[in-house]
Amino acid sequence: MYPKIKFTFVAISAIFPCSAGLAYEYVYDASDYATEVVEYVQGGAVPFDWIWHTPFNLPEAALGRPTIDTTGDWMAGSPEEPITVAPVYPAFRVWELVSIGEGGHLILKFDRAVTNDPRNPCGIDFIVYGNTFQMIDGSSYWQNGDPNQCVIGTSNVWAEPGTVSVAQTYDPEHPELTTWYMFTDGPNADMFAPTLGRIYDPDAPSELPHNGWWGAPTNPLIPFNPALSPASFQGHSLAYYTRKYGYSAGGTGFDLDDVGIEWFQYIRIQNPTDSGMTPEIDAVAIVDPEAAAPDFDCDTDVDADDLVFFRSCVTGPGIRQTNPACARADLDKDGDVDQDDFAILQRCFSGADIPADPACMGQ
Repeated sequence: MYPKIKFTFVAISAIFPCSAGLAYEYVYDASDYATEVVEYVQGGAVPFDWIWHTPFNLPEAALGRPTIDTTGDWMAGSPEEPITVAPVYPAFRVWELVSIGEGGHLILKFDRAVTNDPRNPCGIDFIVYGNTFQMIDGSSYWQNGDPNQCVIGTSNVWAEPGTVSVAQTYDPEHPELTTWYMFTDGPNADMFAPTLGRIYDPDAPSELPHNGWWGAPTNPLIPFNPALSPASFQGHSLAYYTRKYGYSAGGTGFDLDDVGIEWFQYIRIQNPTDSGMTPEIDAVAIVDPEAAAPDFDCDTDVDADDLVFFRSCVTGPGIRQTNPACARADLDKDGDVDQDDFAILQRCFSGADIPADPACMGQ
């Protein structure tokens, strides 16, 4: 039971309407991503950029943030035109991705420790971005049109899983001494959710050619809702699909609890021999526990469900909250969960299915 603190709840989203176009800006920091290629072994053959006829074997493509806008493929537009990366239209150019052939691997390093932070949304500590995409209906291709008119007719995704391991230290001269912690039961790299390069925001579209729907770049440090799957979007429009991302860029989320360590600095992505696949890697990002509004269930909004969670964590003023599961509820980071934190949640309240505005945390 939480203490009997009186909450006077006013749906002030009517006063401060939260929408994707409101006061949103993601500021890039290279330290939020892998910054160094330690080792790349291509393994077997890898695919080619079919426009430039160049193989995806440039490992530096996996550094930095995931792709925002790729190019046309002659169906969505010409290769000279920028086209926003979307769940049905992935990054596919040679400077955007590195591919791992059968029997190969990629080792990347971060310039700081990636920690198992209890404040991270839904327990996700880092995110791997590939070029998985969801098929529209098995025969249609994205032509960069109105996402409201594109209906997802299948739950099939094009994914090529790679095995992920992490390590705290790595000596290239004595790699056999490294202890790798493998995600043996998954998840894997280059799997669901597909990358979304820009927020669905028809009220404030960016100045891309032929664009009336895609706004500011998404935030790659916000996890995608782990409760959703490809089947969640079958029968729905691409606009519905991308609204469920909120500010997230998608990707596959990983929880360090699954391997039993509190931090790492190296990540290895392997492709087993005879896998019949070639995983592509675009980026690896560190989750920012302060990037998202108090969306405790990672469904992009702040609504009554988040209020229920918050109430379960309330301690009252000056009473320390020691439950790691409630760390995110201490919104003002003063050790307790009380009316001051509730005031922040109330300010961020957006209502069901309306993306909460990250700027609400600092108002």
